[in-house]
This record gives sequence, C-alpha cells and structure tokens, in this order.
Amino acid sequence: MKLTPYGGIDEIGGNCFLFEAKDTSILFDFGRSFKREGIYYDGYLLPRTSQGLTDLLEFDMIPKINGLYAQEFNTHFPGDSKTIQGCFLSHAHMDHYGNINLLSEDIPVYMGETAKTILTSVQQTSRPRFGRPYIRPPTDTNPSNIRTFRTGDTIQISELTITPIHVDHSIPGAYAFILEDRKEGLVIGYSGDVRLHGWRKDLTTDFIQIAKKKGVQILLMEGTNVDEDFDQNEHQVQRDVSESIEKTDGLAIANYTLRDIDRFRSFYYAAKENSRKLLVNLKQAHLLKLLQGDINLDIPSITDPNIEVYQRPKSRYYRWEQEILDNPEIHIVANSDFKQEEYIFHCDFWNLTDLIDIQPQNATYFYSHGDPFSESGLIDYKRMMEWVKFFKLDFRQFHASGHAPRDDLKDIVEEISPEMLIPIHSESPEKYKEIVDIPLILPTRGHTITLGQ
Repeated sequence: MKLTPYGGIDEIGGNCFLFEAKDTSILFDFGRSFKREGIYYDGYLLPRTSQGLTDLLEFDMIPKINGLYAQEFNTHFPGDSKTIQGCFLSHAHMDHYGNINLLSEDIPVYMGETAKTILTSVQQTSRPRFGRPYIRPPTDTNPSNIRTFRTGDTIQISELTITPIHVDHSIPGAYAFILEDRKEGLVIGYSGDVRLHGWRKDLTTDFIQIAKKKGVQILLMEGTNVDEDFDQNEHQVQRDVSESIEKTDGLAIANYTLRDIDRFRSFYYAAKENSRKLLVNLKQAHLLKLLQGDINLDIPSITDPNIEVYQRPKSRYYRWEQEILDNPEIHIVANSDFKQEEYIFHCDFWNLTDLIDIQPQNATYFYSHGDPFSESGLIDYKRMMEWVKFFKLDFRQFHASGHAPRDDLKDIVEEISPEMLIPIHSESPEKYKEIVDIPLILPTRGHTITLGQ
C-alpha cells in the first residue's frame, strides 16, 4: 500500500490523501487549501476560472495527476494516467470537499447522507467555483457522481474494504474511515476531524472502539489542537450564552458558522430558556429545511415556533429564497422594526450590513468562533470589531472548538494504540512526539510513503 498526501500536511485543512493498493487507488477527501491559496490570492485577486485549472496547478494547489480531472479542463502532465476508483468525503467542510467538483465524471464520490444534504444546500444557495456542481444529478446516459453511506455500511472496491464510522465534529454527518487491504493484511484508520466535547461524544467513542476492534495498525490522525488544551464544551457554551442573554436588555446578536448545527442548537436552547426566538437568515433557513428530511438528526424544524426567518430587504429574491418566503408554515420577519428584546439575531460576517437597518439598542454581540489564525482572518476580525464599536455593542466571546484538544487527542490515539501514527490536519504535527509514545511518520506534501511490508 502506498500513501501520497497532496494536502492536509503542515496545514489545517486542504485534506487530500491518495491511497494506492496493487489494483486500486482511492482518495480520502479533496479539499481546498485556504492556507496555500492565501499565499497568492485574496479579496479581488482570485484564480482565473476562465483559464481552467491553470492557476491552481501553477501554484501546486491541486495535484498533477492524469485522469483525475473532468474532461473539460483538458489537463495532461508527464507520466502515466491513474485510474482512481473513488473519493471518500469525511464531512461537508470546504477544506475537505472544496475541489470535488473538479473531479472526472468517472470518479464516484462517496459521502454520508447528511453531507449530501448540506452540499445540496450549498450549491443551491451559492455558486461553486467554476460553476460545476458538487453533486451532479443523474441523466439518461450518466449516473450521479455521488454514492452515499451511513454508519454500518461497508464499501468494497476491488481488494479494499472501506468502513465509514460517524464521529462528533462541528458539522453533522462527519465520518472517520477504516481502510482494510486484505491482500496485504493492512488496516489503516483515517480520523477526519474529531472531538469528544460536543453534543455527541458517543459518536467519536464508537470510532475509537471499532478502530480498536479492527486492529488499526496505521492511524492518520488530525492534530488541529495538538499544542493546545482547553475545557470549554458545547454544553458550557449554551450555559454561558444563556446567562449573558438573561442580562441583555435589548437585541442579542449571534455570530456563529452557518452550518455549525451544534452551535445553532446551543443558541436555540438559550433562546428558549430566555423566552426569546432565534431569528435566522435565509441561507440557514434553507439548510434547516433540507435537513428536516434526515430522521437521524435531532434538530429543531424550520417551522418550530421558536425559530423565525429574517427577510433582508432586496429588490429581487432568488428562487430558493422566494420559496422560503412563500412557505406559509415558516414565520417571516419582513422588516427591521421588530421587538429587539424578544430575539436572538443570527448575524455572521456577511450579514453585518443588516445592523444598519435594524439599529440595535442595548445589544450584546456574541462572537461564537475561535480566535483568527490567519492574516486575512485577523483583518476580518478587526473589521467586525469596528462594527461592534460603532453600534456600541456589548461584546462576548463563547466558543467550543470543532477539534479535540491536546489531552483528548492523546487519549484517542493511545486508546486505539496503532503501530504507527501519521499526524495530519495540523500546523504542528511534530508535537505528537511530546504526548504519545508511538512511532511517527511526518509526511511531506506530494511525497509517496510505502505502508506495511
């Protein structure tokens, strides 16, 4: 078995790992590297989509592999073509899925049912790069590019068996994988992104136990917080938010990631505890509407009486927006003159201009993210703080990471007890040497590693 990492090495995100057995090649994740893209592009300076993949390939943002990309991009590189039988998506964060729409139509993309729902919402409410869909619908001549799974399923591709196992992360439908090569007698674990301090710690515990039972020998383990310890969890976020809202006379404003359903749930419960309603934007309403069809998700419905939808004033609404606005079961707040003391208003970075119309009074601004870790993120943060200052908002920060802290990472790795550890999704992978007594391989981007015999 050979492993070539094309992303997710010495960086947080951009995951892209190619596994090659004797007769089979598969990818785990195919995400965008925001760190690498940010070196060359930002703001209005963007890769030229009119030139196909030229700009992305020039700066080595995507791998140079013949047979990997859709025919319309007409790419060819020195060397033979590879036949890749599948790409396995761990979850619906762009640093894990962001480039799957570039893949050849012949490469099926495997993902959880919930991830498919989330990506459906993403592509219906925004335009993917290059205008190519992440989820291609079936036609009379070609099937869809998507194959879905749930925990308990196994996927057999030639001599490889792939077992997806749910884990807890800051987005629903997150999975780890166990890859078994029966010919070589090799069992490999791939963590995806994990934590033990969310609402569903039991999911990650399931992965640990199954990985132990299957005898994982080589573990690719994320290490976002390998050099950081903290004890803040989702339950504490909800309590802290609720207590602060109790002391807020006017509008409570919540800045949390749109698809972080755990954080949405925390603010929803905090709103109920304080006899308020959660006022969400149209994009989150669209996502909630689609997720209602997932019987395995315990989240409030968009028709819940404690959830209302803010109608941002526009001269024209997209079709998907109009469908929400015309739905008689959804309560719409159609103007900015609402009773501010009765609401928690979801307002992320892209909706700050709504504050001009709303004119918040005696308001608290809840920033429910971690500290910025990039130069562009710091600029966004400083700009946001200018809005906070201008509207005289009482600033509060309550956040629980989507990734396990140092001590939990140590416990997870030691419990699984692999023979070899490969740190991924980390800017400090070498820090694992300080916390576990297990041999490490510190891979290099684009360099192939032989695993097993």
